[in-house]
Formats: sequence, C-alpha cells, structure tokens
Amino acid sequence: MNNIKKEDFEILFNKAETLRNSKNFLESIKILKKILTNRPKFILGLNRIAYCYYQLNRLDLAEKYYLLCQKNGPPDIEVLNNLGLIYFNNKHLKKALSVLKKSLEIKIDQLNVVEKIGYCMIELDLYSEANIFCKKFLKKYPTNDFLISFYEKSLFKLGKNIEGLKIVQKKTGFIQFDDDKVKII
Repeated sequence: MNNIKKEDFEILFNKAETLRNSKNFLESIKILKKILTNRPKFILGLNRIAYCYYQLNRLDLAEKYYLLCQKNGPPDIEVLNNLGLIYFNNKHLKKALSVLKKSLEIKIDQLNVVEKIGYCMIELDLYSEANIFCKKFLKKYPTNDFLISFYEKSLFKLGKNIEGLKIVQKKTGFIQFDDDKVKII
C-alpha cells in the first residue's frame, strides 16, 4: 500500500464512504482519488468515484471510472448495469445493448435489464433478434407489458402479422379470427 498505512487507508475509505452516503460527493471523490494514488487498481474506490460522478451528473467521468472498474477487475453486475444505464440514457443504444447483455449473462433474473435490452433491439431495428429474445423472456415474465409490446412490434416488422394480431387480441380482446379473416369487434 505504498505511502498509506493499512489503518490510515481504512480511516480514509470510511471517511469517503460517510461523505458519499451524506451526498457530499465532491469531498468523497477527493479522498478516494488520494487513496487511488497509492492503490490505482482499487476497484471499490473506482466504483465509488464513478457513482459520485454519476450522482453529480458528470456522466463522462462516471463512464471513465466504470470502464476502469471493468478493465481492472472481474465482470461486475453493478458496474455493467450502471455503465449500461449511462449509455442507455444517452441513447448510445449499441453500447448499452452490448454492456447489458454481458450483465444478463452473469445474472439472468434482471427484469429491468431484460426490458432495456428489448428496447435497444427494437430501436436498433434488430427485429429478428428482438423476436427471439422477447419470446424467450415472455416465458419467464408472461405479463410484462414492455416485453409483450416489443414482441408484438417485432412480429409485425418481420411480416408475421397474424401472430402479431393474436398478441393484440390477447391484450385487447377486440379482434376475432374466423377462417383466417380478421374482424374488428
């Protein structure tokens, strides 16, 4: 630990955590950066700085520190989800899709991530991929309106109109099928 003794390191980190928890993000960042001068690959410190910058709406710096977390440590769901959220909110949907897929590979039970992935696929015109993805996750989340909507849109975009109309019928009850003819009720 180069210049900072273990006891001092713990005191500094706890002080930074107290400041972060009280929403004093700039002061927390200063202390964490001091720690990082001695331990530049300290993942928890990098993550906490990224979080503070995110809270300060300095998304460029939050991204930088989340990327450093990824570079210096094992894949982490929190880091991946936060990085994916930054990309998602800034409409960098290809990047968001890539990062969120990695997160879902680590932990499959993340409905919010599933919804964001479905959205990205639809917005990026990846209808075939969205169709397969939504169909798979509708088995797990059969009443999720976002997934149903994405699945329905993918069906229509792929020219599977009858299947798409059947989804609409299930949702609304306004469509009736008689001998391959569609009647609006």
